[in-house]
Amino acid sequence: MRFKTILFDFDGVLSKGRFYEKTLLSKYPEIYAWIQDNIFGNKELVRQWMKNEINSASINKMISEKTGIEFELLKKLYEESISQMELEKGMIDLAKALISNGKKIGIVTDNMDVFTQITIPNHGLDKIFDVIINSADYGILKNEENGKLFDLALDLLNVNISSSLMIDDSSQTVELFKKKGGEGILFNNISQLQQLLSEY
Repeated sequence: MRFKTILFDFDGVLSKGRFYEKTLLSKYPEIYAWIQDNIFGNKELVRQWMKNEINSASINKMISEKTGIEFELLKKLYEESISQMELEKGMIDLAKALISNGKKIGIVTDNMDVFTQITIPNHGLDKIFDVIINSADYGILKNEENGKLFDLALDLLNVNISSSLMIDDSSQTVELFKKKGGEGILFNNISQLQQLLSEY
């Protein structure tokens, strides 16, 4: 593979898990459905959350007030659900294989405050990936400011975008990375990804 650096998206690529799913879906299905419709169904609210303009505590207070579930219980169930989110083993194995082959790897993700607070330490992602950039830590999304988050990641890795590959499930993000001078793969599944990587 000619690329020295491979950047991964998190949600939809390294993990397919969903907030609240592991703890609320079975015990509080009506509240889980309300959250899907009114929180994750509100694109602007999700954007604000991923930019840390609104944090997880505020989101959970909103849910508590609207659904009647006690706030401290919801907070506990929410944090447990984050901790129980699973990584895609095949993708993590691929990332480790790339490291063994001398590649630098990173994560650039539009994600919430809990990604940095819980997900990274819970899965030891910072021990696997050379750099992790979470939108909530910087207040901007991947496709904002001409992909500034990618610039930050590549600066920390001390590599040029021309030798870098982005794997993302958003065609908009892949096209932006290409426009900036890198290469991108629109992710569908690991079999498709492995086939495409073999061509590079």
